[in-house]
Amino acid sequence: MVRLVPLLLLISLLVSPLRGLAAEGDAQSDVDVWATLLKPHYFGDTPLTEGRAIIDMKTPYRSEDAAFTPVSISAGIPQTEARYIKDIYVFVENNPQPLAGIFHLTPASGRADLALRVRVDQYTNIRAVAVLNTGEHHLVTNFVKAQGGCSAPAASDFEKAMEHIGEMKFRAVSDDAHADLMIGQFLLSHPNVTGMQKDQKTQLIRPEHYVKTIKLYEGDKLLMTAETGFSVSEDPSFRFFFRPAGASEIRAEVEDSKGMRWQETFKIKG
Repeated sequence: MVRLVPLLLLISLLVSPLRGLAAEGDAQSDVDVWATLLKPHYFGDTPLTEGRAIIDMKTPYRSEDAAFTPVSISAGIPQTEARYIKDIYVFVENNPQPLAGIFHLTPASGRADLALRVRVDQYTNIRAVAVLNTGEHHLVTNFVKAQGGCSAPAASDFEKAMEHIGEMKFRAVSDDAHADLMIGQFLLSHPNVTGMQKDQKTQLIRPEHYVKTIKLYEGDKLLMTAETGFSVSEDPSFRFFFRPAGASEIRAEVEDSKGMRWQETFKIKG
């Protein structure tokens, strides 16, 4: 499971004194958090190869909406049994919960491309680390200017959002560039509360309540597992590739931080 909670206090103590000190464009505080805390905790002494040959990432330099910052990850290699990206870590370094998610992939995905939306609490580096089945670790880093994404009020009415919590949508379309693959788009209704947002009626802080695990299957074959935290935006949405293996259905299984669970099956069309 995602190792989020033990780091929160340490990160808060380390990052908070730096929030008002970094000049615009100065990512020194981010580098310190990464080098002194995040990298040693998650990867130890494992060398991370920096570059964009194996994994690349697109993010806006200045996000239009800090609560819905798009992150698009693309792989430079196909997913084969011999060599494939098995894990992708996504970090929003200066967030109170820096690890946005770990995405566990399989050769059945065909390509390890991934798109999602994250919250950005202050100017920060966003990092993606690809871990291959061969043991290689590859790192890519982008700097993003945005503020307030973790404390911003929910975009939707909270009461209505809770009425629809756990509802899912899925669609699959063919990919012109990769004839043997399909693109899947998964959307989950969930407020993904950060524990930093005020209830606009009571002015009290809502307790955190976020999606922890999403598993996607084609038939009985596991395509992807996402272990996520509240740095993922409300109503989590993931776009990914998969290689059709003859099954006619995609099954999604979801669990959140309060132990609520949902499951739904979707027909594959096209």
